Amino acid sequence: MIKDFLRKIYISKQISYLINFVSFPWKGKGAILMYHRILPDEKIGEDLDLGLAISCSNFENQIKMLKSKYKIYSMDEFIDNLKKEKNEFMLTITFDDGYKDNLLYALPILEKFEVPALIYITTNFLKQNVDLWWYELMETIQNRSAINFNYEKQNFDFILKNQKQKFSAYNNLRKTFLKLRIDKQIELLKIITGTKKRKNYSKICLNQKEVKALDDHTLITIGSHSHNHLNFKILSNNEIQYEVNKSLEILEDLLNHKIKHFCYPYGGKGQVSVREYKIIEKLNLSSAVTGRIYPIKRYNLFSLPRIYVGKNICDKALINHLSGFYNLANKFL
Repeated sequence: MIKDFLRKIYISKQISYLINFVSFPWKGKGAILMYHRILPDEKIGEDLDLGLAISCSNFENQIKMLKSKYKIYSMDEFIDNLKKEKNEFMLTITFDDGYKDNLLYALPILEKFEVPALIYITTNFLKQNVDLWWYELMETIQNRSAINFNYEKQNFDFILKNQKQKFSAYNNLRKTFLKLRIDKQIELLKIITGTKKRKNYSKICLNQKEVKALDDHTLITIGSHSHNHLNFKILSNNEIQYEVNKSLEILEDLLNHKIKHFCYPYGGKGQVSVREYKIIEKLNLSSAVTGRIYPIKRYNLFSLPRIYVGKNICDKALINHLSGFYNLANKFL
């Protein structure tokens, strides 16, 4: 109720005018938008309220609005224009992980408005059996009234009688999963779900044939999102290099050309910083994007910020975000 009220105020004409005026110094040279999934309106529930998916109708409205107001470039063009210091506000569209709906539902809308996009692929998701701990965890939480377990000498006890409690439990456990490597994530899922058998999410992920089809499309660029989608902060230098190089090897063998762009998994302040930027900079890539928020002014091509677009962002809210307000607000939050 309160969030809906605040959202209405945020997109009101008077507040929007004030936001655009105050936020202008924080606008920067351009913005990189971060999407994950695009689903038909009637299928949006498949996202389990994780906030990763937005509806096709909402996405189409956003792309139509963005195309009418801004120059939208491919990532290659975006970077070239940054280097040339072109005096215009630019946008580029990105998708994380490699979900099948990027091909089925996002691409037709991008085609309709002739808008380019970059899809960052997690290469371990291209196989026939795909573990997505965030979906299996949320699915388990949504179907339980309580979860109790002990892990690494720590007791976890969650009452799950309403959605607020379920989201709280998910966010709490998500912090634990982000600190774990693959084997430990699987071990923790086994404890939480009570079964050794992992759910297979390959049906919602792109396969190799589909990635090749996307790569052949003139509007689409394929990038790397690592091999196992792990938090780089917990990995050694050698492990990070393996994650990136393994992903690049798989994609380049599949597509028969060099992959130039990288996306840090998760990419927030707690998952990536200077050490990771320096490692990636040495790997002969052209760019790397984060999930962090700040204006693109004095930029590092290997720590480019992005603006997250979630399910509750309408086109009016997105305009306010792009005014610089998103960057300004993050400075104080």
